[in-house]
Amino acid sequence: MTATIVAPGTQPIDDPQGPVSADRMMRPRRRFRPADLAIVAATVGLAGLLPLGAPLKALLVITFVLLGPGAALATWVRIPRPARAAAIPTLGMATATISSITAMWSYRWDTTAILVLLCLASAGSSAVWYVRTGAWPDVRHWPTAAAHTGRAVITAPGLNPPTVIVAIALIVWAVALPTLPGTDASFYSLLASGSGRLLIPAILLSAIAFVWAIATRRLAAAVLAIGAAIVVARVTTWLGTEVPLYDWTYKHIGVVRYIVTYDLIQPNGTDIYAQWPAFFVTSAWFSEVTGLDPMTMAHVFAPFVHLVLAVIVYSAARVLGQGRRVALVAVFFAEVTNWVGQDYFSPQAWTLLLAFGLLTLLLASRGAPQTAVLAIIPFAATVPTHQLTPFWLLGAATLLVFFRRIRPWWAVAAMIAIAGVYLVLNFDAVAPYGILSGGNPVENATSNITAAGVPAKEFTSLICRGLSAGVFATAALAAIWAWRTGRRHVLTRVILAFSALCLLLGQSYGGEAIFRVYLYSLLGCSLLIAPAVVALLDGWRRGVLRSLGAAVATAGMCMASLAGLYSFVALWPLVSETRTQIDVMNSLVASSEPGTRIMMMTPGGMPSRTTADYAAFTLANPYFDYPLSYDLAERRFSFPTAEQLGFLDWRADQQDHPTIVAFSTQSERSIEYYGEYAPGSVDLFKQALSESPEWTLLYQNGDNAIFRHDAGTRPR
Repeated sequence: MTATIVAPGTQPIDDPQGPVSADRMMRPRRRFRPADLAIVAATVGLAGLLPLGAPLKALLVITFVLLGPGAALATWVRIPRPARAAAIPTLGMATATISSITAMWSYRWDTTAILVLLCLASAGSSAVWYVRTGAWPDVRHWPTAAAHTGRAVITAPGLNPPTVIVAIALIVWAVALPTLPGTDASFYSLLASGSGRLLIPAILLSAIAFVWAIATRRLAAAVLAIGAAIVVARVTTWLGTEVPLYDWTYKHIGVVRYIVTYDLIQPNGTDIYAQWPAFFVTSAWFSEVTGLDPMTMAHVFAPFVHLVLAVIVYSAARVLGQGRRVALVAVFFAEVTNWVGQDYFSPQAWTLLLAFGLLTLLLASRGAPQTAVLAIIPFAATVPTHQLTPFWLLGAATLLVFFRRIRPWWAVAAMIAIAGVYLVLNFDAVAPYGILSGGNPVENATSNITAAGVPAKEFTSLICRGLSAGVFATAALAAIWAWRTGRRHVLTRVILAFSALCLLLGQSYGGEAIFRVYLYSLLGCSLLIAPAVVALLDGWRRGVLRSLGAAVATAGMCMASLAGLYSFVALWPLVSETRTQIDVMNSLVASSEPGTRIMMMTPGGMPSRTTADYAAFTLANPYFDYPLSYDLAERRFSFPTAEQLGFLDWRADQQDHPTIVAFSTQSERSIEYYGEYAPGSVDLFKQALSESPEWTLLYQNGDNAIFRHDAGTRPR
């Protein structure tokens, strides 16, 4: 037996081909250190101030945000290596959020100065560290060191069956993309419409490639398959549409444009976002400093969210001691089963990334307590960003402290104090919505959509509920299996997976609580399910029963992928917008005066809050764009009777400002899909307005039409 003496800072180099030279054996192992990353990211961020195109500037600045501030903190605080992939972007996003909202609240709003100060702080942190340690950067070795840092996963995939299948999946997706239907898509999801059908083989091929790669331990091919799944599901919402999806996205765009226009948070009384403005202020900072239009930001937002989400989920799995294959399965599962559509341009999506990154820091605190202290930073960023997420985090963190899964306990106590103080300061804004909406979890889990609608709606509901129930049930079975087989961190993963269900004990969140619970639970469920999937996939060619288990796991991953994609794009004909519609509504709002009522039978396709003007309209009339269904309530099923039409005309005439009624393809399809009005009511209402001398047709293009009633024009 021989012994090898290794000097500090070096490592022996194993060579299966034979002995190696002494100098090669003693060669130091190069790594790309957090200080190196911080100074490179700071340089990239400052480059974002150069007179470049807005997309390039945006890419440079977001790269800095994701890498610079977090790496600067990691330079001084020891963060376990598995946790860094989540910690660095999470801390960077949190720092940008806190810096932006602090500058706004302190009336020190200067977008360029914020970026410069953050970049200088990141670079200065590295410079001080270099001076204090004497470990100066060796720029010549940075490229190889950076490659070495991620070599375990990011290696050349080579030409193998999984990579070939991924390539085929992306080709099929690319063929489908240019001709995807919009509002003419089937009620049975985009996947049942025209070229949208090609998304079915694209997502299934991605799932098959991923399973094959995991079973054969081709990790690089598995990463490519995850990327393909994200492309098929989320890049489609960007490149397959003219403008961002969802009517409610434009409410957020309007808030950001107000801040960009006036360099101020919108006044109290406009909307609840005035009390939880951090996401909008951060977006306004990013828009101003890069020149990127908020609508463009919103359009590309979903792919960005999922790329960062994938990194954080992978890091969380590694922190819990899972192998790389298990971590990649957790990432894939979390991506393909995330169907609830909360990845659009919203505070919810931003805080979800912060929340999952924060939890990863907490999980790492058993071996590195300082990470729990660092977790206070992203928590402080979530509190002024979103109303519900911080309180779910507090519940999960408190349970983890109780079962001694994180330390020190006082880090969570500090979070409770931050959330409590902010809630007290903004209690008047939140009180009208209700702190608690009842203690019946069954009622709180009920969706806010109760009408029967068309058969396609019932089919889609069945798929969505089946997928959600399947995820929770599979996670529960995986937890039992993990406990019986002596796996590590079972209780921790159970808390992450099921603690969000406690929200249903006191809040319905306007009928959306069940969707938020599912979203919050995805991290824990994925971490529970992934080890079981890998164990099953390892059974190929190891006997009939184990091979059958592998086949079941493969089928389950494929079914989950298809069900998740179906559910995500199920409402495509209702939520797809067109640029023409946005332009028409922008012109309408610009030419109208505050106090004007702009209503639709039900929202869809003609958003009225896309510009900074929305604030003046809201202050003049908080209900200026509430739908007609809000006024009619249960009487909408008999609409439009002669009495109802007469009352509408009379009330419009009594107003001090005009009343506008808008129709759109999306609104009409929504009415049909959900069964909100009696069949034929839209055509009858349109006909009544067309024939009435009191209403003027301002615009018409197919199903899209706008009518106006001026006050005081009713015949006496």
